[in-house]
Parts: sequence; structure tokens; C-alpha cells
Amino acid sequence: MKRILVNLAMNYSYSRELWRGIVRYSYENSRWAIFPNSTSVINQGPEQEFDGVIAMIGSSVEAERLKNIQKAVVNVSNRGFPIASVINDDIEIGRLSANYLLNKGYKHFAFYGDDIFLTQQRLEGFRTTLAEHGFGCTELINATDRAVREWLQKTEISTAILCADDMGSFRVMRNCWLLEIPVPQHLAILGVNNDETYCLSSSIGLSSVMLASEKIGFLAAKLLDDLIHDRANPDTIIRVPPLNVISRISTDMQSIQDGLVRKALCYIQDNVHRSIRVNDLLDYLSVSRRTLERRFKEKLGHSPHFAINRARVEVAKKLLEATDMKMEDIAEHCGFSEARILYRNFRMVAGVSPAKYRKNFR
Repeated sequence: MKRILVNLAMNYSYSRELWRGIVRYSYENSRWAIFPNSTSVINQGPEQEFDGVIAMIGSSVEAERLKNIQKAVVNVSNRGFPIASVINDDIEIGRLSANYLLNKGYKHFAFYGDDIFLTQQRLEGFRTTLAEHGFGCTELINATDRAVREWLQKTEISTAILCADDMGSFRVMRNCWLLEIPVPQHLAILGVNNDETYCLSSSIGLSSVMLASEKIGFLAAKLLDDLIHDRANPDTIIRVPPLNVISRISTDMQSIQDGLVRKALCYIQDNVHRSIRVNDLLDYLSVSRRTLERRFKEKLGHSPHFAINRARVEVAKKLLEATDMKMEDIAEHCGFSEARILYRNFRMVAGVSPAKYRKNFR
């Protein structure tokens, strides 16, 4: 039985999904003895103890060390190292994000992240795709929280911000709270990785690009198996495109320039847990039903009543993703009078039943 060292930072959901893919390949094919490890792979003596290594290589020192051990090695971290790798197609992540936000109608864009290789590739894909449609992109790289707040205060209303990962999108969201900038009414925020630790940590669920993480783990194990048996080139690099965007409240509207509509949406977001009706909106805004209906139809293509139900459905999505609450309790929590009405509106907005939606996260 082959002994395989798997070196991953298991405190991240991305690494845990990679692990599942690696283990699935082993069960279905080679039946390896797999040894997980979270410390530096340099200190593990892989050339003596193991037949192969799958590692999230984080430095050029590690990459050079592993290239020289005369054992099969596969890298699963895109830092630009010339070593056999199965990694995310980070340029495609940027492209997918740009197209998603363009389809929302946004015309102002920004990017927040750090200066590591994979982040810069995500920025390249984002910026290039926007340029193809005639739009530019402001950037904030390696910034302190103070710099983030100063940047956000200068950012135009109805700007869509792509963050390099979900930790970054949560950081931007947190600073929006401190500045009392409403999301998504003034700014839209999109992250990468669909890490529920960050995406579901507030009343505003954070939209995120879902990566094919388990597939990357599976393909990395397959490539390692091929390398062990001399069936693959040691310079092989496989780039895996992202799956899709998981839409949550942080991007849950079109680009809004109309002040009245933005104010109405802020009210809906703040009161979505209550059984509010369109009449409550009319009282709050001091406008006629006809005016409000017309402005919503012009700017959003739907009615205020639909906007209320859509906001409730977004809250229901978060509860379905993160809890085992009964449908009756979810309906009550979201402001629906009964589960039957939740089912009807959820299917209308999301295109699937609540039960089927929940299965995607189990």
C-alpha cells in the first residue's frame, strides 16, 4: 500500500473539500494509506517516509525542496511554481465574476485583495473582462482596515466589489457596517470560495464564487497516481474552472440609481423578518402606491410586493443552508404566515423547492 503525505491547512473549508476529493480517489482506485499534515511539509522527511506528496505549497523554498526529493509531488496551491499542479483557473474566476456582475447591470467596479499570485490572476481575469465591455476597475491591495474604510467612503453608489476570497469579502462587509453603508443597496460584494464561515456570518449573506474544490482534490490524487506509475509528465499543470456563483443578499439586486427605490429596498432589508406589506412601505416613504409601483417596474422590472418576498426568500436560503430548522419555523422567521406560502414564493424566486435547495448543502 502506497503511503501518501497530504499537506493541507485543514482550518480552511477549501482544504477540507480538497481532502474529500483525495480520499474519494483513494477509495475508488488505489487504496492508499493517507497521512494528513498541517505543518510545513519541509519538516516531514517525505523522501524517506512516503511514496508521494499532495501539498498546498506556499513558498518557493517548499516548492524547490519538494522538486528535489525524487518522489511524486502534486501541488494544489496556485502560487505560480513550476511543479506538477492541479489548481483553480484563477483567471476564469475573475471572468466569471465580471460577467455575473455585468449581468446585474453594474457599471462601476472595484477589486479588493492582496498581492499573491492567485489574487493577481483573479484580478487580471476580472479587469480584462470588464475592459472588453468598456468598463474600468478601481483596486485596493494589501490595505489596512482604515484604508479600506477610506476607500469605501469614496466609492460610488452602485459599485460592485469583487474580493479575492471570502475572508476579504467579510472584511469589506464588516467595514460597511461600521460606516453604515447599506449592502446591497449602495454596494454589492462578491467573494470567492463559498466558505460558509464567512458567507453566513451576518444577516447579509455574502455571495461567492463556488470552486470545484473536491474535483481538484480528486484530480490531484489521480495525477499523483499517474506520476507514481510514470503515466504523467512531472511538469503537468491542470487548471480547473469554477462551478458557478452562489447568489446571496450581498449582490441581490440590480444596480440601483433611483434614490426612492434604494430607500425602499433598505427598509425592506431592515424589516424583512417582520410581516411587512406594501402599505408599510408607502407609509414609510410617503408616496402613492402608483408612484412606487411605477418606479420599481422601471428600475427593477418587478413590483414592491415581489421585492419583499424575494428578500424573505433570501433569508430562507440562509436558514436552509446553515440550519436544520423545520419549514414552519423558517416561514415564521422570514415573515411568511405559513409554510405553504414559503414554498410557493421560494419556488417562484429560486426556481426550486426549499427542500431541494437544502439538499445542495447537505
